[in-house]
Amino acid sequence: MKKEDNIDKAVGIVLNKKISDKVKKGDILAFIYANDEQKGNEAVEDLKEIYEISKEPVKKQETILEII
Repeated sequence: MKKEDNIDKAVGIVLNKKISDKVKKGDILAFIYANDEQKGNEAVEDLKEIYEISKEPVKKQETILEII
């Protein structure tokens, strides 16, 4: 993505659960906003591949990795 690219403000994602958050069965992990059903479904499938749920606690990573 470049600064010259148009941004579609009708689409987006809200992540309800992030690294180290506790998750219970039935919790909503994220909301996907799409103005095209096929693209919305593709985004859902991509998220299913990205999330990994573990029974063991996961350490949250530092937000700032390095100051230059």
